[in-house]
Amino acid sequence: MRIIVKFGGTSVQNPERLKKAAKSIIQQVKKGYETVVVVSAMGNTTNSLTSLLRNSTKEQIEDKDYADFVSMGERISARILSATIKSMGFSSQYFDPADEKFPIITDENFNDAKILPKESQERCQNILVPLLKKGIIPIVCGFLGRNQENGNITTLGRGGSDITAFALGKFLKADEVVIVTDAAGVLSADPRIIKKPVTLKRISVEEMGILAEGGAKVLHPKALKYKTDKMKAKIIHFQNGNLEEMGTEIIGAFKSKLILFKEKLTMLTILGENIFNTHSLLNKIISPISDQKISLFGISIGTQHIGLYILEKYSQKSYDLIHPVVIENEQLKSVTLKKEVSLIIARSRDFIETPGIIERITRPLAENNVNIIEMTTIKTDILIFLEWKDREYAYNIINKSLEEGGIVVTQEN
Repeated sequence: MRIIVKFGGTSVQNPERLKKAAKSIIQQVKKGYETVVVVSAMGNTTNSLTSLLRNSTKEQIEDKDYADFVSMGERISARILSATIKSMGFSSQYFDPADEKFPIITDENFNDAKILPKESQERCQNILVPLLKKGIIPIVCGFLGRNQENGNITTLGRGGSDITAFALGKFLKADEVVIVTDAAGVLSADPRIIKKPVTLKRISVEEMGILAEGGAKVLHPKALKYKTDKMKAKIIHFQNGNLEEMGTEIIGAFKSKLILFKEKLTMLTILGENIFNTHSLLNKIISPISDQKISLFGISIGTQHIGLYILEKYSQKSYDLIHPVVIENEQLKSVTLKKEVSLIIARSRDFIETPGIIERITRPLAENNVNIIEMTTIKTDILIFLEWKDREYAYNIINKSLEEGGIVVTQEN
């Protein structure tokens, strides 16, 4: 059993919590688990360092110096946690990005570096695995990297310790990644806003990615791209002091897909005025349809229209349901139907981190005289509505363009 454990800043912010973290690690080692530890800066150390630096330099600082300075929090944490483990009679070795043996190798971007997978995996296999076989506990600075070219210290962006943990999990083919934080797991709502939110027992990587991109602070969204199907993962609270606590389990792995929806759709366009400023207008339009259990495949709102996409077989029924609403409402004027509409769904975690992805889809379609009726982007999903007659032609064009951009998708028809 090989596990990666990441301790967030609140988990190691004082001597008591450092000892609790060390004991929880040792419990796993006693069971024969090969354990790699990723550690964040203690408490609010990074915020304090950042504030100190900006105030003293008035933000006139080179990126190289900034990365080197803010790295101090993690570098100190790694040393203290390693020393704490040693004081309890177990072998440990910390890894500092200034060390040539640091396992996370990156490009030259100092403040938002990208991990180089091939180089990092080789380091992990050649340096960390032999230590694990000897029963030594590696402590790796989270959030940090080492530039391949010159050995300069780089950072993976705020919250980057999560990225470090999952990347190590993939490179070391770990059985499980455990994220130890100040939350009991993934909650149904922000506890600072909603009283008594519920802890979710499990969540998929896709769902976790949407929450993370939407502002949830429990896990860095970029970390999840390193999650594999075979790798278990969970988020637990530090106060338990037990790495086998349940918390929230993260299930599955990201898969890039290009889906050609099989059934014909219809677009209903409701014409109106002052759409944005008329409350409950959307609800009045959708309610009659939802009451009849008719699913919506897309909604668009403009300054003078509301567009709904439904299965074509329900077009007449939906039209009959919406027309009375249009007649009764002063803001609405007319409703029309456009049949023979197709839907293509492109889904990839890479979309969020790939500039120009929309252009990569729209440009080749335009060059081949394929008209897009509408396009909607939602986090990792891009929905493209087109004429039915163009569906297969457009599907092949999009697939080819994405592959040329380095995004390989699984095709679904």
